[in-house]
Amino acid sequence: MSKSPPWLSIALSNLSFFENNPEYKHEFGHDYIADRCGITRMTLNRNKKYMAEYKRVREVLRGFKSEGKKTSTDYEETLKEKVKKIDELKADKAELKLRLNDCYQILEDHGIDPQFIYPTKMKKHKEA
Repeated sequence: MSKSPPWLSIALSNLSFFENNPEYKHEFGHDYIADRCGITRMTLNRNKKYMAEYKRVREVLRGFKSEGKKTSTDYEETLKEKVKKIDELKADKAELKLRLNDCYQILEDHGIDPQFIYPTKMKKHKEA
């Protein structure tokens, strides 16, 4: 079994730093890590363990979008938007429950057991 080169631990710790601090993704790259380790990019590219970790961290950073600094008013506005969206969804849910209860009533009017057709945990119209 071959011994890991001394620069590998430095390179992997740099990769973990970028993974844990994605706001610095603009500095992420082989050049940055090669400068910190005192080696060339080609040396980095030849190491399979480093390259596998580099590709994984690169995918993590691609999914991160920096939004810049937010103020407390930005957070309050976001919270208000989320609360408004939740209220809309609750209203939609209540409307859909009423429609489902109407469907149950129509089925019972035609002599069909609604639990046979819609075997769900929702209450029948009589209980709602």
